[in-house]
Amino acid sequence: MRYKLVALDLDGTLLNSQSQLSAKHIEAVKKAQDAGIQVVIATGRYYMQTERIIQALDFQGILVSNDGAVTINNRTKEIVHEHSFTIEEISPLISFCRQNDIHFSLTTAFNHYVELMSPYQVDKCKQYEIRYTIHHDVMQLKENVMKLTIDDENRVNGWQNMTLPSKIKIRANAEFFKEYVHHQTSKTNGLRKILELYGINPSEMIAIGDFYNDLDMIEYAGLGIAMGNAPEEVRFISNPFYA
Repeated sequence: MRYKLVALDLDGTLLNSQSQLSAKHIEAVKKAQDAGIQVVIATGRYYMQTERIIQALDFQGILVSNDGAVTINNRTKEIVHEHSFTIEEISPLISFCRQNDIHFSLTTAFNHYVELMSPYQVDKCKQYEIRYTIHHDVMQLKENVMKLTIDDENRVNGWQNMTLPSKIKIRANAEFFKEYVHHQTSKTNGLRKILELYGINPSEMIAIGDFYNDLDMIEYAGLGIAMGNAPEEVRFISNPFYA
């Protein structure tokens, strides 16, 4: 089998435990691209969190970011595909958060919007390389939303069971911290669109990852590889894994 596309996770796969790229991995990506293989980065990171990595790789391919919520042509910055919702669809949650001083953020294809920031939130964004924009009224945004995050630092409560459109699902689901995304958001659904674009069969794809959000693409690919640091459940469904 000649594989035509390889989908690479970042954290724990292409990046080491310090979130750094090795010279070996940079060279491997370059060799694959030079050989005519379509290299796709498929990550849970937001676009701005990938910028230094993309620059180091001199990557001109397609980026599946935010766990498949948005697929971006990195060379042209064109949105190839997205799974999103409108600001109006989450307005009840936003209103509740505003009234009770609960931190929330909205992630779009290229931006991360907040209305208020505590020192704790500032430190989190710095730690995770999230470049944020403070907006005086996010309800005026015209961009589609890929993710709503609520971080109830003060344990206010009362928002967790509010009804939302059926197209929106909860991804991260702790009592006082939740992430809301489109129900079709997954790395596989992002990759599926890329395969259609290039006329490539799933059997001609390699997918390499290390965590639970990589499970679906590892199972979907013709050759699915789990890293040696992956949990047992992820290694179980992959082909022989890379240690």
